[in-house]
Amino acid sequence: MKKISFSFFSLLTLGSTFLISIFIGSQDFNYSSDYFFSDKENNSLIFEGNVNLNYEEFIFNSEKAKLDQKNKILELEMLTFEVKDQFVWGEAEKALATKNKVSFEKAKFSLCPCEEKIWWLEAGKVDLDTDENNISFEKGKLKVNDKTIFYFPKGSFPASGERRSGFLLPEISASNKNGTDITIPYYFNLAKNYDFTFEPRYIAKRGDGGFSKFRYLTKNYEGYIESSFLSENNKYTNRTDNKSFRWSFNFIHNAKILKNYFLKIKYSNLGDSLFLRDFGGSFNGQSDQLFVPQKIQIANFGKNYNFKATVNAFKLTSPIGVNQFQAVPEIKFDYFLNYKNFDFNLKTNYQSFRKGGSFFENSKQRIEKLKIEPEILFNKSFLNLDSMMKINYKFENFYLENYEKSRILPQAEFKISQNLFKNRKNKSEVLSPFLSFIYAEEINQDNLPNINSGFFLDSKSFSKDIVSGDSYVPMRRDILLGAEYLLLDNKSKLNISFSKLFGLGKRFLETNLFRVDLPEPYQVKINYRNGENFNFLSSLTKDSNKDYDALNLGLNKTFSNQNFSSLNFTWIRDINSYIFENDEKRNIRFLENKNKIYLNKRTSFHSKIEYDLKNSNLSNLVLGIEYENPGLIFGMALIESNELDWFKLIKDNTFNEYNRESFRIYFELKGLGSLGRKINQYTDRKLIQ
Repeated sequence: MKKISFSFFSLLTLGSTFLISIFIGSQDFNYSSDYFFSDKENNSLIFEGNVNLNYEEFIFNSEKAKLDQKNKILELEMLTFEVKDQFVWGEAEKALATKNKVSFEKAKFSLCPCEEKIWWLEAGKVDLDTDENNISFEKGKLKVNDKTIFYFPKGSFPASGERRSGFLLPEISASNKNGTDITIPYYFNLAKNYDFTFEPRYIAKRGDGGFSKFRYLTKNYEGYIESSFLSENNKYTNRTDNKSFRWSFNFIHNAKILKNYFLKIKYSNLGDSLFLRDFGGSFNGQSDQLFVPQKIQIANFGKNYNFKATVNAFKLTSPIGVNQFQAVPEIKFDYFLNYKNFDFNLKTNYQSFRKGGSFFENSKQRIEKLKIEPEILFNKSFLNLDSMMKINYKFENFYLENYEKSRILPQAEFKISQNLFKNRKNKSEVLSPFLSFIYAEEINQDNLPNINSGFFLDSKSFSKDIVSGDSYVPMRRDILLGAEYLLLDNKSKLNISFSKLFGLGKRFLETNLFRVDLPEPYQVKINYRNGENFNFLSSLTKDSNKDYDALNLGLNKTFSNQNFSSLNFTWIRDINSYIFENDEKRNIRFLENKNKIYLNKRTSFHSKIEYDLKNSNLSNLVLGIEYENPGLIFGMALIESNELDWFKLIKDNTFNEYNRESFRIYFELKGLGSLGRKINQYTDRKLIQ
């Protein structure tokens, strides 16, 4: 900044700054200009030529400024301005400033966090209030790269990134499934630690609806409540003859209620079985999942014990799903103690099962199960070998409606392993061979309830969150032989594991209902990672019974220009072999490819392809393009997928598919808001509560 060059002006400047601070009640005022003088008649200070003023929260640059000391008003002409520590900048022909408030005439302003001018608002009048953290304007135009894209008679928004109640930018999409789909969200900033969003929604082929979400956060608990509804859904009513009002509900709550006591609630429910398939988990986007959880858990942890009390119910989302066993409740108490080389564990578990979860099937059954399982582990190292021996007994009682059954299950495991190290310059190698022997006595398992759905499930989340209890225990006299190899250098990491299971005699699982010969597979796993840019994964399972054969391959590569590509392949000879299904063989061959390619510095192309090689069927296709600069993002996506026609399945028992196409637009002005969803929300996998 150019300072006043005359010596007597330096003394005048120092004195005037002191007087100005007194008159306007501020300690945060400094300035520089080519010329400065006092108008005693009007009790004003005049600044001219390259004026720079730091006044309260504002930084002004102007050709001329006048400070009315009596009324404490600062008047500027032909100015630019900024707000300290915030992305607010602009220019105007005229401005009047008082403490924490400025009014501009014929102004341009923006909240864009960018150095170059990309988007801004032009308005006849603009008021900026830093006390209220608010910018209001009249006769506004939204301009992007100097082109008008929208007119506003009036409006307002926050002057910083802090939250404030108001309308959010809408989301607009179109598809052959729902037609035009418009959502206009309104955000309520109720307090610093909780807020509420309501989204009215219009779907051309279905009707009117809405989505709401309430979020809260305190020191000891946090969570949210979501609800969705759709009224007068004529398309659904005409095809199912069911009531047209449709809804979903989702409640997540995590809390610390007492010292070392924790509460978790994950509860969801649906008005009909097709709601998720039509609208997605939160009434926004598509989803595909087996169930929605209805789970409540209280847990307590101590130095030598764990306690959990759980209600583990669910609602199946499949329209043809039959009732499954739910644990209502399950109570677990585990005690553990360590002494030298010994570990002692005592596990107790009570479960009360009931069948439920289906929308249409009404079969009922109740089972109670009590299990006590003492376990002793012994660990010892000798001759550079690590050894582990484990012995446990399971005492179980089943209480069914017409009878009671008890059993004792002894099991033992012995394992020897060794870690062989080799260090060279910039490289480290570890080879860990191991040998395990597992013994489980053959026992009578007749008349036991089938609580599990199988010993392997093709959905890990379903197995983890729902299936409780393991009624059937296979007879085992197994030897597991294998080795793990690890190679590390400065940039890369290689993991290779190999194992082979040998059954001493026939391995089988037998009940009064069925007998299953269990696999004795070879298994090889490879995981190679080169820095953060390259990853290769593979897993091969091979058995003498070829029905258990499976192969998984995955390749991910990020290039120096941030281009990304991935390829994943899954092959299973017969998935029904893993889930106790006696139906005809079901072969799985599936290929997935994802790409992100930068066409130039600011434009990227996105794609996701899922292809069913077995049926020569394109399951899912996403093609999109996205442009991003420091001030805005604009993207378009075309989505095409084949989905099961559940209406035909329910009414005609035919497994027909139909094609669903949709076109999506995403637009974001950085610092202001966004419309739609970014492309990566369609290409990335999503986990829904």
